[in-house]
Amino acid sequence: MEFNGTFLASIITFLTFVYLMNKILYQPMADIVAKRKNIIDENYQKADELEKKAETIEAEVEEKLSAAKEDARAKYLEVIDGYKEQRAEIIKDAQDVSKDELQAAYASLDNISNEAKEGLKSKMTDLANDIAEKVLGYRSEVQGFDNDKVNDILYH
Repeated sequence: MEFNGTFLASIITFLTFVYLMNKILYQPMADIVAKRKNIIDENYQKADELEKKAETIEAEVEEKLSAAKEDARAKYLEVIDGYKEQRAEIIKDAQDVSKDELQAAYASLDNISNEAKEGLKSKMTDLANDIAEKVLGYRSEVQGFDNDKVNDILYH
């Protein structure tokens, strides 16, 4: 193989072409690819940071929601306890009122019963005389009832 001036000119032309192509085409393309790679890497890094922030915020929201639920539950139980106390007081007041009314009714019934017994006690002599008249056929005056026996019979 012969090395002449054409070969040398071809090599110089080729090297000049490679140099110019490197400067005009390859280098700008490599810079663009490097810039895009840097942008993509930065975006991935930002996405990771934002994902971590989102997880932190989500954990905070969950914690606040849990605390709010617990607070609401405590307030609910507090209100329920208050209503239970109110209900117990109302029931106790109603029981006291009904107890008083029941005692008044018992006292009234005792008075009515005692009045009826006293009325019956006073008419006992007349009733005994009427019975004796019907049984014996003539009127006999029964007298001298034992008040203790009468009271024992009527009041027990």
